[in-house]
Amino acid sequence: MLIRLDTSRVLIELERHSPKTVLIVAPDGLLKMAYELASTLEARNVEVVVSGEACYGACDLKEDAAEAIKADMILHIGHGLRESRAGKKTCFIVAEDDVEFNKVIEKAVQSLKQFSKIGLYTITQHLHKLSEVKAFFEKYGFKVETNDGGKLSYGQIIGCEFQPAYSVKDDVDAFVFLGQSRFHAVALMLSTGKPTYMLDPYLEEVIDVSPLAEDYWRRSLLAVYKARDAEKFGVIIGLREGQMKLHHVKRIREGLAKHGKSSILIAMRDISAERLNTFTWFDAFIQTACPRISIDGAGFNKPVLSTPQAYALLNLLEGKDIENFLRTPTWI
Repeated sequence: MLIRLDTSRVLIELERHSPKTVLIVAPDGLLKMAYELASTLEARNVEVVVSGEACYGACDLKEDAAEAIKADMILHIGHGLRESRAGKKTCFIVAEDDVEFNKVIEKAVQSLKQFSKIGLYTITQHLHKLSEVKAFFEKYGFKVETNDGGKLSYGQIIGCEFQPAYSVKDDVDAFVFLGQSRFHAVALMLSTGKPTYMLDPYLEEVIDVSPLAEDYWRRSLLAVYKARDAEKFGVIIGLREGQMKLHHVKRIREGLAKHGKSSILIAMRDISAERLNTFTWFDAFIQTACPRISIDGAGFNKPVLSTPQAYALLNLLEGKDIENFLRTPTWI
């Protein structure tokens, strides 16, 4: 496995903007690559600061950090959206994984033979393989659907947005997810309601994620029902720029108040069981920052609802049906 960084794009951005100071942002797995890129840029007389904070996705821009250290540009490597720029200073730099899917596709053909029409989706690091994989499946007689949508590229999903896949769900029998992220594969199934298979090219495994998706769904639903009996809520505002959803906070608090529930706002950058355990006086929490924290999360002693779970709770309090509340093109 080799990760390739789009260094040509980096050089183009440097020529275009002539920054004096650059902030490099990367997920943990790419920090060594960030260090190597920093050395390259320093050799070109550009001052570089590598962010040592965790980076959870394209929503985690770090523009406030760039302002604090007076950086002229942010190179955000490893995440991306359809638009290559975001905020005032952020430039997304693609990091492509050259792993091959041929062997795992050959295995998948047998698992998928009950389906004739499949949807094909992946995450940023494998997008460059999409056309090749699509042609491979078509050679075996499958009709393959892929689309773009919202702020996502053709064939792309992220952990909270699934518009490209959701738009073709009625045209396919099942979805195929390329990659090793079980959460993304599970989220794809929960969002669309269609059977989903994860093709892991590293272990060459084909995984039907239905049992795991059912487990996630049960836990997400149970948290909503547990929160129904709560009286005091901590409503968390995410301080990471792309996660600051104040409109949801306002609507959710109004809904809680309508049903006699009290709530207090909490502002947090990192939401963890350890931090929430200090707020012993709340019966439950609602966080509007990142749905994965709640849906994929474990270890919380009290209900910690994501945005879609919070709206499901409000519907439950209204006596409405909350079946399939995660079956939606976006969870934010």
